Amino acid sequence: MKIDIVTTRNGVRETVAYDYRPRQEGERPMILDVLLQAQATALPDLAFRYGCRARNCGVCTVDVNGRPRIACRARVRAGDRIEPMATLPVLADLVVRRDGIARQLQGRTTPDHRDPDVNAEAPEAYHDLTACIECYACLDGCPMHARNFGDDAADAAAPDAATGYRWGNPFSLLKLQRLRLDPCVSEDGRQAALDAAIDLGLDACVGCKGCKCGVGIDLKGGVVGELLAAAGDRVPGDGASAS
Repeated sequence: MKIDIVTTRNGVRETVAYDYRPRQEGERPMILDVLLQAQATALPDLAFRYGCRARNCGVCTVDVNGRPRIACRARVRAGDRIEPMATLPVLADLVVRRDGIARQLQGRTTPDHRDPDVNAEAPEAYHDLTACIECYACLDGCPMHARNFGDDAADAAAPDAATGYRWGNPFSLLKLQRLRLDPCVSEDGRQAALDAAIDLGLDACVGCKGCKCGVGIDLKGGVVGELLAAAGDRVPGDGASAS
């Protein structure tokens, strides 16, 4: 099975044709199977990430034919093209820099507004949002995140990830909406979370066709729609169009 793997060495991208050898008749390999075999045979210095191998951590996410896929759970077919995620700066081969996403929430998660002694059950919507595995597949096609890179993370001069990206993304909005649903967070804390969502660029969601989650969370309705409804006229445009 012939697969194209895109490598990046010293800033130079190259497409390497790899011929995957099935381990058994009729095998339908996962992306990670291909990468591991390529590293063990033809490309010993191929760089990529993986962790749990059970779709619990999301760090193995790569692009296949231009769309993000979780490598340990997505199958490949002959002729597929495996690349690093196009939405984040490439460090080497299939490894992208992920820390700028998490860092942008520093100081925005309102720990001072949390009372761990509150004895209340979180709503089901809160638990739905805890299914996020931080694969960052939701960054694909996000106009808010694209503001950080001039629409192209791969080619534009990368902003300083060490300080966190200026503009948000569906993942950061999910984290903030989860705070708003957390019964241990005070009303001031919920308001601070909404303020942070607006500051991160919630207006970019108005009129957007919606984001897609790698594990099936309803980002459009359960996150973006709820935040836009709470923001009301603080966000320019018709918030209802994205909910």
